Amino acid sequence: MDVLSVLGSISLILCACSLSSYLIPLIILAFSPTQNLKTKYNASWALVTGASSGIGRALCFKLASQDLNIVLVALDDQMLSNTIKDLKIQFPSLQFRAVGVDLGGDPNAYMDKIIKSTTDIQVSIVLNNAGYLLMGFFRQNAVEKHLANVECNVLSSVRITHYFLQHMIQHKIHGCISFTSSAVWFLPAPFAVLYGAGKAFLSEFAVSLAVEAADHKIDIFCVHPSFTRTNLYANTPKLSILSFLDKFGHTPETVADAVVSAIGRTVMLDLGWYAVVTKLAPRVLDISVLVLLMIPFRKLIPEYKVFSKR
Repeated sequence: MDVLSVLGSISLILCACSLSSYLIPLIILAFSPTQNLKTKYNASWALVTGASSGIGRALCFKLASQDLNIVLVALDDQMLSNTIKDLKIQFPSLQFRAVGVDLGGDPNAYMDKIIKSTTDIQVSIVLNNAGYLLMGFFRQNAVEKHLANVECNVLSSVRITHYFLQHMIQHKIHGCISFTSSAVWFLPAPFAVLYGAGKAFLSEFAVSLAVEAADHKIDIFCVHPSFTRTNLYANTPKLSILSFLDKFGHTPETVADAVVSAIGRTVMLDLGWYAVVTKLAPRVLDISVLVLLMIPFRKLIPEYKVFSKR
């Protein structure tokens, strides 16, 4: 065999190994039965952030269907009240605690309220799900708005995780901590730069923490949903790309089912075709090259056209 043939064979083998190591676990998970987290972790209480709508609300109903009591952390508004009311109607034998806080505000204020609301219970399941989308050119929004976005999307998860991880270790609780990241974590996210950067942080944080938490039998998990039909995009411009993605979008209930099925079985899950494509793309085209290709065509991006007029 000549050198080119050998190199070609090696390249094919490496490509096959790369794809199989990524796709086989996804296929196995897709055919795995759902699991009961109450039974898996011998749990009584779960805590969900961003619990009043979208994926967070769906997670609450999924956990309640497994006979878990829930602490709901969300903005103190009518949506939180309605979610608590609906849960109590459907699951009258369970307990639901509403913690109305702004996770983008003063961290001392929201952490104090969360801690006070959970001192008399043992929380075994923590699902960090809160977040919102701040769009536009980075320069267009005040830095205070950006920092509030980072506080909610990233730092609140760090603070909540730090507190409850210590709580679990102290009380020898075999529990789990989950993060709702996004399919944008692996690719450039112009016009939502801190959203993409924040999701990348959560994903890296999760896979790193998973190694440390294993000593204490605490499972760490991170999900990257593709486009999901939630209120995340309610205050964003009506972009054609969002209308396109909506045709293939997940429901919050689909994401909640996937999260409950995957926790403790894997550390990271790419959910939906868009998440899989964005994860595979850098294996074909290096991200630095991708950015260089995006720059000359940036003015063709729908978001560029919308936000450049502001």
